[in-house]
Amino acid sequence: MDSISVIEQEELIRKYVEEDNKAAAVRLIYELVVACAKEKNFKSAESLRDRIFEIDPMALDEIIHSGEVIEQEKRELINKDHRETWAELYQGLTVEEANELYFSLKTETYPADTTVYSQGEHKPRLFLVNRGRLKVFYTQNNREVLLRMLDKGQIAGDDTFFSSTLCTTSMVALSSTELSYLDADVLKRWKSVSPVLESKVQDFASRSKGIKDLIRERELDRRCYKRIHVFGRGEAQLMSGTGTPIGKPFKVDVVDLSQGGAGFMVRITKKETASLLLGQKMNLSYTHPQAGPAKAIGRSGTIVAVRFHPLEDCSISIKFNELLDPRLIDELGCYKPPPELDFC
Repeated sequence: MDSISVIEQEELIRKYVEEDNKAAAVRLIYELVVACAKEKNFKSAESLRDRIFEIDPMALDEIIHSGEVIEQEKRELINKDHRETWAELYQGLTVEEANELYFSLKTETYPADTTVYSQGEHKPRLFLVNRGRLKVFYTQNNREVLLRMLDKGQIAGDDTFFSSTLCTTSMVALSSTELSYLDADVLKRWKSVSPVLESKVQDFASRSKGIKDLIRERELDRRCYKRIHVFGRGEAQLMSGTGTPIGKPFKVDVVDLSQGGAGFMVRITKKETASLLLGQKMNLSYTHPQAGPAKAIGRSGTIVAVRFHPLEDCSISIKFNELLDPRLIDELGCYKPPPELDFC
């Protein structure tokens, strides 16, 4: 379509609308949708399709068929090698879901010995290995512990992509590597345009052994410090980077404690709100109900994990800036919760 014909067609559409000739206007717009889709100009095609809705919401044939044309033209752009590599992932998706997934992906290449992400970093991405070889490991006591090797057709990063946590491992390319990836922000879009897609991708990801499973298989424990179950209310206060309080303090239910950090529950109704807490500085005050004020704890730290549970309280993990006395942990660990709170 050249610029003159486009202008003429726009004027003709406007004329049809002014004359209340909806059928003619819809027919012409449909032809434009098809033309734009075949030229792979999907933004214009989808914008024109929206105009059909506006002019005549009951033009169901044109609305449905124009959508099918756009999706089919998109599908033809999906790289053949990509489609073969990830055939199992795409197998359970509709045409619309497959297109949404493919066009949400970004691709990067990494030379050998390049770090893709590091332990403790905030990088909520789901990685798909298109080419190359990588290793996933974590560091403890200055020692590198290998968890798994990744090759073409495998995924990584699902532990941080589907839940708000800092990277608990590191991933390094061992050879020239090509990765496709999804940023976690895409999940917000999917909720409105493709509500079931997230659960389908998560189901595919769950078929691979997760980090926790790999740790368990090797009978390893990444926890550097003994953790004890506790109970009772605490008070949390968000802090700025300079140590200034932000907002008002709020009550939390403390559930576990170690020298290096704590876990607590708090009522948050929106996943997006919970996600904003990741990486934030916080001060936590806690007094064990059976130990009393003499054993009160007050520590500042960083929120390293946020797990949102629909219809339940949100669980949050904080890593302290300064360690607690190990003797205090041993003393508090001797207290047993009342029967109604015995979750050990």
